[in-house]
Amino acid sequence: MERSGEISPETRRGPVVTARHVVRVARAAADRFGLSWTGLLFGAVYVVVALSPSLLPRTWFYQGLICGICGAAGYGLGVLVAWVSRGVSRLLRLEITVGEEQGHWVRVGWVALLTAGFVWAVVANIRSQEVTASRVHLQPLSPLDWVGVLALTPLVWIALVAAGRGMRHLTLGVEHRAARVLPTTVATVVAVVLVLFVTAWFTDNIVMQRGVQLFGRYSAHLNAQSPEGKSAPRSPLVSGGPGSLEPYGTLGYQGQVFVTQTLTPAQIAAATGAPAKQPIRAFAGMHDDETIEQTADRVVAELHRTHAFDRDVLAVATTTGNGWVNDWSSQSIEYLTGGDCAIAAMQYSYLPSALELLTDRESPRHAGTVLFDKVYAVWATLPEAVRPRLVVGGESLGAYGGLAAFRDVEDMLARAQGGVWSGTPSFSAITEQLYASRTQGSPQISPVIDNGQHIRFSTKNVGLRTDYVGRPLGIWEEPRFVFLQHPSDPVVWWNPALLGSQPDWLREPLGRDVNPDVTWIPFVTFWQLTTDMAVGLNPPYGYGHRYGPEMVPAWGAVLGDDPGKDYSRILAAIERTASRTE
Repeated sequence: MERSGEISPETRRGPVVTARHVVRVARAAADRFGLSWTGLLFGAVYVVVALSPSLLPRTWFYQGLICGICGAAGYGLGVLVAWVSRGVSRLLRLEITVGEEQGHWVRVGWVALLTAGFVWAVVANIRSQEVTASRVHLQPLSPLDWVGVLALTPLVWIALVAAGRGMRHLTLGVEHRAARVLPTTVATVVAVVLVLFVTAWFTDNIVMQRGVQLFGRYSAHLNAQSPEGKSAPRSPLVSGGPGSLEPYGTLGYQGQVFVTQTLTPAQIAAATGAPAKQPIRAFAGMHDDETIEQTADRVVAELHRTHAFDRDVLAVATTTGNGWVNDWSSQSIEYLTGGDCAIAAMQYSYLPSALELLTDRESPRHAGTVLFDKVYAVWATLPEAVRPRLVVGGESLGAYGGLAAFRDVEDMLARAQGGVWSGTPSFSAITEQLYASRTQGSPQISPVIDNGQHIRFSTKNVGLRTDYVGRPLGIWEEPRFVFLQHPSDPVVWWNPALLGSQPDWLREPLGRDVNPDVTWIPFVTFWQLTTDMAVGLNPPYGYGHRYGPEMVPAWGAVLGDDPGKDYSRILAAIERTASRTE
């Protein structure tokens, strides 16, 4: 028996925290906020899964965002599973009785086991993400970055769960009022349908459309700016220059970058060692009061003004929405033709390609079709002996839009004399057709089409002369087309179908620049690649969504050169001058 005023040994040691206390605190917190234990369990699992590696290392912001989204989705799934389980138990009258002491230790054991598994999985995924970073020559997240992830994840999770619970309470309120005049089952269905409809309408018409409009106004403001250190071209053969029908100030930011990057004969001669002509670049910026057809007409008028149809090569380049063209592609054509070329392009949106891809897939297709068809209509009237070689190209959204000009592969081979498409989204109709017709056994990341007779897929120059395992391809006949795609490019592989189905490229052996731990996870992989697209330009050339030096041998092959030719002088020249911004 203790004497009055004495301190017990337990008190001297301080409070003893046991697994029982942890469980009680966790249960009290969950009960206090009305949270589902099953939902929390599923949510934690989904957060761990969201930490799994994908094609590119994510920034702390995007990692926290995707963890929050997946955690909330997992919580919702857990709540649904718990609700269904309770319903089945009541229906079958199943009841499992466990003593209080036994139940306590079951809970403690589960908590300990799940905690250990959670910690192990988190550590394993963080280490695997370091492998992803090394594959594309980037730095992994730092400890401070992971602190940011830990802070952002619960914020996103709480916001989304709160929104979901708000919808649930709203549904119950509507159901309660509807039940006054309708049968209970009918009232429930009416409440669910009505709330879902209102939520969808609000999300689409208020949140999405207003958000896109706001960003569109901001993008239009940026489009009105002029690139620093640039001035109007001095050549009359370039849009925006002397005598041009398109004043320099109307070309938009990316249009001004495009025309000011036109090579001079002196630059071309210095790299090739041969006399050169002044290349032609025709461009028209977007006007709010004009249709895409009218913009394309202005490009064709510039082609006529500059006598572009008299050149040896005429290239139609479909831009990303805001008018961006990969300058490695443009300058490759100019160097390889000795300047005896013309490149036609136009702007059809203010939005950058990622946002345009997510919000409007029709405008790129329409723009690519209209511009090519109008150029082709003039080209087809010329005597066959004096026609220029009509080639096509585009990157990312530009490739998606440019390919839409053709009904199918046969139409592309019939109406164009060659082309280079880089970073093409896999859901483009022609790429889907090519993937489906590839030689059996060739992987989707490097498909072989008719032994390379007209079309070849290339990654860092592999695929121009040999297939994916190094076997020589057959004779490369004209017209020649090259599809440049990196296994680590999220723009190529992003597809809404990822939400519920596993693509071939994740069933087959992965590319050398992809972490071998990458696998398909329902729902999660789609969001991982969505955030990967935001960092697609972070890696160096040859990885992710960065296509540069590969353009030179690709265009060389399309224009008739040997893919193995030494292009070192041209590569060095473009490296010094090419624009890098989209």
